[in-house]
Order: sequence, then structure tokens, then C-alpha cells
Amino acid sequence: MNTQLLTVFALVGVAMASDFRVTVGISQITGQVGTGLDPNRIVPAAGDTITFSWLIPSYIQNPATGTYSVTQGTYDAPCKPMAGGFDSGPKTTGPESAGQAPTMTFQVKDDKPLYFFSSVDDQCKKGMVLGVNSPASGPGSVESYILAAGGNPNADTTTNATTTPAAPSSTNTTSASNTSASKNNTSPSSTTASKQPANSGSTNSSSAKPQGSTANTVAPQSLLTAAGVLSAALFL
Repeated sequence: MNTQLLTVFALVGVAMASDFRVTVGISQITGQVGTGLDPNRIVPAAGDTITFSWLIPSYIQNPATGTYSVTQGTYDAPCKPMAGGFDSGPKTTGPESAGQAPTMTFQVKDDKPLYFFSSVDDQCKKGMVLGVNSPASGPGSVESYILAAGGNPNADTTTNATTTPAAPSSTNTTSASNTSASKNNTSPSSTTASKQPANSGSTNSSSAKPQGSTANTVAPQSLLTAAGVLSAALFL
């Protein structure tokens, strides 16, 4: 019976994990194609995953492509690879509609701050940094990380591209970003976006939301299954 209970609890834990999508090659200032990681700060829990995607969102038409990496670093040595850390290597972006650009997944083990950046050329100093469970401002923040490397956290690195609003009411990136950043009690990343200061260089993007709301849609089904197995186990 103990083995069955452990299996049930393990299944419930997996089902409740969320996945945070981070788009590579999108400016965190404008939400358009450029040197950046969007969003550039997330707050996942232990067991959650981060999916790094080089797929350019479909709202951007005829996008310019670029080559970027996602490389794990440390706060004490900004813009330098961490020994034994995650490193995607340089990869080229592509339109989401074509579905030909790569994605990579990283699993979060605990709630300690993590830092990722692009090691291609000087993209890190131009603001291409992601903070995971990092402070929103002050020491330890993405902004201070970039400043410590001698970079500009608020650089506008947008490249030329034609964009089409997703809806008539959203005529620019700012309005679309603000809509996506509205508070949602069921989305942990929406809360994160709302806490970001205006001068942090962060964009409140829809990509900050956990994909598929895994924690809210899968967990109830798993709990029902777990309850069934638990009930059966108690009668054995």
C-alpha cells in the first residue's frame, strides 16, 4: 500500500508542475524582434520547467531572423558561462508559423535565483538576460546584472519587421503587452509580470504565462485519479 501511495503522490506532483515559455530573440522593451528574452524575469517553483523557444510569434509578419544562445551564468560573473551550466549553443530563430526553429527545456530544481543570457557577441550587455526567481529590482535583479557587466538594461534592440495587431483594439505592442499583464489569480506568471517595475526593462508579455495552465487543468484530473487509487489501496 505504501508503494501505491508514493506513486499517487508522485503523479500528483508532476501534474501540478507548470511550464514557463520564454521566447528567444524578442526585445523585452518592445515585444518585437530584437536582442532579448521575453519575458526577462519569471518566478517558477521547484519542479516547474522553462521552455526556451526560438520561434518568433505569429503576430510578427516577415520577421528578421537572428542567432542567439541561452547560456546559464552566475550573478557574480555576469555575461560569463557557468561551468557545467545549461548552454543551448547558438541557434537561429524562425517564424512560429513555419515551426522550424528549435525549443529547449530546462527543469527548475529549487527556488534559488538563476541567470541565463546570450553568449553571442555582446548580446548579453545589450540586455539579453533572464532572471529566474531573481529580485524584481535592486541587487540581484536583471537590471543590476546587466549594469555589472557594463551593459545597458534599457537598450532598444528592435530590428526591422512588419507587424500585424492581433485585434483592432490592440494597435501596438504596448497595449498588447499591458493586456497580457493583467492580474490573473490562476496564473503565477501574470502576478510576476504585474510586480515588475516600469524601469526594469521588462515587458509584460503573454509569453510569461505558463503554457496550457498545467497547474489548473491537469491537477484536478490527477487528483481524482489519485483519490480512486488511494481508495482502492485502503481496501487492500
